[in-house]
Amino acid sequence: MFPPNVKRRIFFSGKGGVGKTTLATATAVAGAGAGYRTLLVTTDPAAHTGWVLETTVDTVPRPVADVPGLYVARIDPAWETAEYQRKVLEEAAHHYPTDTLLRLQEELASPCTEEVAVFHRFLDLLLSDEWPLVVFDTAPTGHTLRLLELPLSYRQQLSVKVAGLGPTETDAGEVARIADALSLLRGPSTKMAFVLYPEATPILEARRAIAELDTVGIHATHVMVNHVLPEEVLADPLFGARYHMQQQYLERLRKDFPDEQMVTVPLMAHDVIGLTAVHELNEFVFSEGFDTLWGFSMSDSAVAENL
Repeated sequence: MFPPNVKRRIFFSGKGGVGKTTLATATAVAGAGAGYRTLLVTTDPAAHTGWVLETTVDTVPRPVADVPGLYVARIDPAWETAEYQRKVLEEAAHHYPTDTLLRLQEELASPCTEEVAVFHRFLDLLLSDEWPLVVFDTAPTGHTLRLLELPLSYRQQLSVKVAGLGPTETDAGEVARIADALSLLRGPSTKMAFVLYPEATPILEARRAIAELDTVGIHATHVMVNHVLPEEVLADPLFGARYHMQQQYLERLRKDFPDEQMVTVPLMAHDVIGLTAVHELNEFVFSEGFDTLWGFSMSDSAVAENL
């Protein structure tokens, strides 16, 4: 049972082109429909989320028309990097002389600054109290999540490198925030879903990603097998052969993942673009209910009051 103030987080990962944006978007729509105040976050520079929802996606969360309780936003690496650099330099201006600030500005031009800036935005959204449910389109990799386990924050490393200074109150706060993030990511209210086709390459890539996340103590909770063909195609020689191939891969996946972890998603007759198509897809995916699929309990949560 989850207390009313618990943060529920769902991450979607997988090889490019397997439908994780579509399923993340469908999940966010279903979550809002289930009574959660929901934020859908994408890191996709091609803005596929906006295509599926037929709406504009910006760096600031915006409500989605005709879906009460659903908001959508994207993490823009260029924008986040510029904002991160500005904040670091603004804070440093209160403590450092001009020559130190110039060295700091040079260090902030490092390519790793973008990764850290995006990671900080990810932490903000992950830990936000504003959204009982946050759905992330594209989960961070094990490499990125290992930033959580670094003994020094990036700002502290900059301080030591540029000015020879030790930890600050800001760093102490960041250490506490990172501890909260690790606890949330490893806890029962966070779900990690890997989307794949029942084909060799997507399955192999998913297995590698799952193994990488295992190294930081974060484990896959769901495998969503997309574009599964129906039995009706057996009458066609070509698609009948594809059907048998898919069933073989499904059987192998079932040996690794129990029924409650594996979700099969049928191949739809048309592209999932627009809310009508999303709701049609959700009739298949969430036929037993949103909370049942994700293993959430709503019985002790007045989440709808947040809408």
